[in-house]
Amino acid sequence: MAQDNEGNDLGAVGVPITGFAAVQLTGGPTYLSSAEGGTIPIVVPAGYEKVGLFKVDGGPQEGGDAGDAIEFFQSGYKIAGDDQPTIQINLAQFDSRVRRLITGKNPDANGMITITGLTPDTVFPLLVVTKYKNKATRVRNGLARISAVEKDQETRGEVDGRAVTFEWVYDETVGGFYREWLIMPASVGAKTAWTVTINGGPTGGTFTLSLNGVNTAPIAYNAAAAAVAAALNGISGVTGMSGITVSGTGPYAVTLPSAGVLAAPTHALTGGTTPSVAVA
Repeated sequence: MAQDNEGNDLGAVGVPITGFAAVQLTGGPTYLSSAEGGTIPIVVPAGYEKVGLFKVDGGPQEGGDAGDAIEFFQSGYKIAGDDQPTIQINLAQFDSRVRRLITGKNPDANGMITITGLTPDTVFPLLVVTKYKNKATRVRNGLARISAVEKDQETRGEVDGRAVTFEWVYDETVGGFYREWLIMPASVGAKTAWTVTINGGPTGGTFTLSLNGVNTAPIAYNAAAAAVAAALNGISGVTGMSGITVSGTGPYAVTLPSAGVLAAPTHALTGGTTPSVAVA
């Protein structure tokens, strides 16, 4: 579906239906490049192992702790504290892969390991992929460690899960805590030629465009075509799409170098009669 006049799009609602997680426990760390992470199907890098099934209510849950900000005597000045993002997955399988992951140890020939702590000390690359009903795919890849393992109570007839909390570790190779991709499918309208129309005759304010789920900076209601092109090309470092051209003065004719999904997620247009932004 396309956005309606209120900016609502049922086709953009994320309803998870499946996914997987994989870890690299041996060898030097490897990560998906920008192009590899943005290409469907996702190819799991060599050396990664998938950790198997999740519980039905145990899919990836993001969280974390925001460090205390540093405040100053003068009001209004702060420096952000050290953040610690996490992701928790409730693993349904309990096999040699999961045992090695959550203990950091390999069993002997008799299947025995000696438990010496609640979590292993190792860090390792983690890849988490979520697929949605609208055929969109979200990918996260970075360096991680296990900070907690919470085992379900063993209940007759129910899945015996282990809720594993992974802390993302800031890594210079990654460039941060983790890399993230949101890949929109061709079935929800990817194409190269788009028309952006400003409706309602606004006399002020701004609007925002998004390309493949990445928002531009606010664009003036009466922006020239060059300014619209600059806003879209300004997010090329995230979308990987540059050389976008725009002509016209509303409607704007937007030409992408390769197929993508253009939308107008928000606007703050003022004046006129119920102003809105339509993308088609």
